[in-house]
Amino acid sequence: VALTNWALRLFLCFNTMQGSMFGQQGYNAQFVNATPQMAMFGHPQPPQQPQYPQQYPPMQVIADAPPNAASVQPGYGQLPQQVSNGNGSVEMKSRGVENHKPVHDNSTALDRIVQIDPNVYQGDDASKVKAMVAQNPIMIFSRSTCPFCLELKRTFNEIGVQTTVVETDKVSGGSGILAAAKSMSGHKTVPIAYIKGQFAGGCDDVKADQTKGLLTDKLAGLPQRPKVVNAYNMDSIQLVVPHRGKAVHPLFWFPNVVNNYVVRLTGLFVTALCAICIAFHEYRTGKWISAFLLLDFSIRLFVASSLSPLGMLATLLVSPLKPQFKPGPPKQFAACCGVCFTLVGTACFFTGHPIPGACVIGGLLGAAAMEAFLDFCLGCVFYGLGIRFGLVPPYVYRIYTNIRQETEEGWDYENIPSGARAPEPVDTDPTSEVALKYKVRTDEWTKDDFNLIRNMQVSYFAMPLSICGLAVAFKLASGVMEMSPIRSDLKPTETYFHTLTIIAAVVFVIFFLLYMIRLVLHSRKCSSEWDDPMRSPSFGAISLFLMLFAFLIFDINADGKTTMGGMMFDGDEPVDDKNWEWFARVIFWLGAITHILLTIAKFGEWVGKRLEMEHVHPTWMMLPVGCLVAAMVAPVIPALDSYKDLPKYGGPTVEAAKLALAQANGDMFGVFDSRAFANYELARFYYSFGYFMWVVLFVITFFKTTTQHNSDDRGRHSIWIWIAAPALIAMVGFNLCMARGAVFGNMNSMEIGTCTDILSMHFWIAVIIFLGLAWATLPYINFFGRDKYGMGYWIECFAVDTLAAAAAMYYSIYGTYSGEVFMMIFLVIASVFNFVCMMWFLTQMVRGRTVFCPEIKWGPLSFMKLTHEAIRAALPNFVKALQEMNLPDEGSLHLFVAHFSQFVILHEEHAKHEDEVIFKTFNDFFPEQGKKFNDDHEHDRVLLAHWKGLVNTILNGQAGAQEKAYAIQELQQAIPPFIEHFLEHLQGEEDHLNPVGKRYIPLELQKSISRRAFELTSAERWEIIIPYLVNNLPRNMQRVRYIKALLWAMPERAQQIGAIVYRNVDSVKWEMMRIEVPEMIPRGAYNWRRYY
Repeated sequence: VALTNWALRLFLCFNTMQGSMFGQQGYNAQFVNATPQMAMFGHPQPPQQPQYPQQYPPMQVIADAPPNAASVQPGYGQLPQQVSNGNGSVEMKSRGVENHKPVHDNSTALDRIVQIDPNVYQGDDASKVKAMVAQNPIMIFSRSTCPFCLELKRTFNEIGVQTTVVETDKVSGGSGILAAAKSMSGHKTVPIAYIKGQFAGGCDDVKADQTKGLLTDKLAGLPQRPKVVNAYNMDSIQLVVPHRGKAVHPLFWFPNVVNNYVVRLTGLFVTALCAICIAFHEYRTGKWISAFLLLDFSIRLFVASSLSPLGMLATLLVSPLKPQFKPGPPKQFAACCGVCFTLVGTACFFTGHPIPGACVIGGLLGAAAMEAFLDFCLGCVFYGLGIRFGLVPPYVYRIYTNIRQETEEGWDYENIPSGARAPEPVDTDPTSEVALKYKVRTDEWTKDDFNLIRNMQVSYFAMPLSICGLAVAFKLASGVMEMSPIRSDLKPTETYFHTLTIIAAVVFVIFFLLYMIRLVLHSRKCSSEWDDPMRSPSFGAISLFLMLFAFLIFDINADGKTTMGGMMFDGDEPVDDKNWEWFARVIFWLGAITHILLTIAKFGEWVGKRLEMEHVHPTWMMLPVGCLVAAMVAPVIPALDSYKDLPKYGGPTVEAAKLALAQANGDMFGVFDSRAFANYELARFYYSFGYFMWVVLFVITFFKTTTQHNSDDRGRHSIWIWIAAPALIAMVGFNLCMARGAVFGNMNSMEIGTCTDILSMHFWIAVIIFLGLAWATLPYINFFGRDKYGMGYWIECFAVDTLAAAAAMYYSIYGTYSGEVFMMIFLVIASVFNFVCMMWFLTQMVRGRTVFCPEIKWGPLSFMKLTHEAIRAALPNFVKALQEMNLPDEGSLHLFVAHFSQFVILHEEHAKHEDEVIFKTFNDFFPEQGKKFNDDHEHDRVLLAHWKGLVNTILNGQAGAQEKAYAIQELQQAIPPFIEHFLEHLQGEEDHLNPVGKRYIPLELQKSISRRAFELTSAERWEIIIPYLVNNLPRNMQRVRYIKALLWAMPERAQQIGAIVYRNVDSVKWEMMRIEVPEMIPRGAYNWRRYY
């Protein structure tokens, strides 16, 4: 209990800090009703509340309602600029599109909620429940402190339907009423909702219906808040933007939605490890298991299962199953409790108190077992108490309840085959080689195209390279620990790097065979990778692997034992055994020659081909890194001949350290040796160019990273290669400095100090870069880790591997306790990174997604297709409003007019963008390619102009009923065929014009097109278009990509676009988007940063 209390206090301390910060974003008057011009200059305007119609039926409170029942008066506010027209909508005087600004439902009180006392009904509890359900159109059985109940009440209140609520924890006999409601509905948790006498489910069920559009049908016929304001004319009419409310993310990087199957299986693993820890509490096994649990719980506290070894193992095992989605915040608190328990237990073990430590771990075992076997989360219970007593904000679940259905649909879209048609090649003129040629393909087919050969990309070789790099780090660490005066309980042994070497070799061979088959069957794809300035440096991963593999095997004899420099030391007598050395030399030279040729070729292409700054990529540094690896390995194997004449200098760590110590004591060994000099010069040959290009490329790529957009998250992982170069220079520089003494003899202490300075200086450079990149991952920056798993993450793993290897060498030279700590920390980090990426890779292989699938390409012109997607998603509501138009019901007329007005504005501006900018450019490249679609636009303009006249007739108060009826009839008959044709038009543009932009339009010209299209439309109309698209795109990934596509071309407009989004979406959508695109956060909103 004390530990749980400690965890609760710690968690709530952070939660309160975050809640105070996020309180700024719940409602900010500066952006709610400010005009675009005022918001741009930071001048707020007082918020204006929409006038709700007085025709609502008065709300009645059932007799004997509790004293704290909600007010029964709607509380309509009269504002000077608003005039109720008495027909279910609101008009604002003198409001044309030139003054268009969002109108929010800013009602914060639950003014449509009525609390009742069930004791006024007669009969037993079951009879009371049936009577309440029968007499109240919306009936909710709730607990006053339940955040899900609060969200459900907020949802119905926002819609404006009168909702009757029984707070079962506030009324006499409430427990019996709740039991009867559960029995009657079969629903075991609160809230329990009924709509028109039919069981509607709990909060998740109702929110799912709302997302799918089913809730509107269920509530049909019930009085609701107006959905339309400014029904003055077609230019002024608006849909009401929902109340923003408040929303808050879990702490750090923890997700709002988690997979309950992963949580429970992880609990099972924790249960098993706790049992082993308790059983072996007197041995070192117990304390190290406790330490591992502390590490795993700490990772899960920050990022859930996505970086946790246990969590990712569980994710792999349940990957064939569809996830069971549950809220994330309470699971984060449960992880916090786990951290507290394991922290105390580990402290007890390491301070010599194993029995108290075993007792603490036993408490954790019980909680984990309940989670695993009973699906009962003890930490979640205490989290619920925090909400009940007001320690946790009641809106903490709001993001979860609003995105759960979207998350489930998104998972279905990503993982369930769509059955999309295969790509169809199109050749506009087979007689011409330069005619337009493309393939008609869809994103759905692309995501489903799992093929081991066709989609085997050269960048995938980063995976065996990273595993091989980890093996090198463990090899160096195991050699260090043999000579270390400090004996650690957890020594890296040869078994570690032997196992990793085998795994790396197997993965490399499989990938290499797949790529060779691809080279034969799909040579054009391989050729495209070679020509791509951003992908082609990844060919260096192949040669890099070969050189590192040679380093791993050169001193392994036939018995699997490791020797040093081709010599296996058995006591003081060296025994010659060179079973693997010749093979290692062959592998090294194959990799070294290939890499230097690749470096020369690509260097020449960088000089000879004209490239834009967009094409400069951190993967270019793969080539100098390979040169540094060659410099590290060449004198160690040795590449040209054996060091049998210099037996005491045989490795980059242990023997180098022995050499330094011996020379410091005046033991001068070795004379000038031509074979040793040749290896030394070979290493200098590779080292010189590698060092030079590291400096040059680091400056260029650092400049690009800090000044360019970096819109595609998938390209950011290669930035971590910055760590590898200085880490390798630390090792290579020291080895070459010491080898110089071995070759030429006679090194004094000052020269040895120079060698150690080279090692120390570059090692700390790598450490600082690592810490800086880790800082850029923090939530308030969120530069890394936004995207889902991809093979690019292996570059990060390799970079950390090199840092761990450098730390091992650093410790081998200095031999300090702090050096050993650094070595162990980086070895653990590198091991976790590699293990987690391997689990992700296997998970995606099981699902047949992400890996061995084509990447979905996007760029500055992607806003075109995403605009189409938003229109497709919005059309069902538009058609429904059209079909439900009813002359006596003016509210239905105004709802259709509002939808029609938005559609017309979007169509006009989108067609203008295409006709005057986008298709014009396409036609410049390929004349007449866009003519058919230009003609469609002209025809559509004529139709829409005619229909606008009919719509204004409907709104005209002077028009007769017969004239309005005729207008409605013509619209209902003419628009459906137009919609069908319009959808075909959109698909035609995507099939036959989008490929022109992707394949033929240079990136710089794409950005120019995007900028010109944006400038073609007024800011007032963007205030309508951007919210329309953002609110109608069905998945958050699409909303984010739409904003990023705009910002790719116009980063200087990020906060202007962000202010438009902020004003026109609720807090949930805003929170989900601002996490992914923090640069768009406008001044005054939480986490705003100045754009310079």
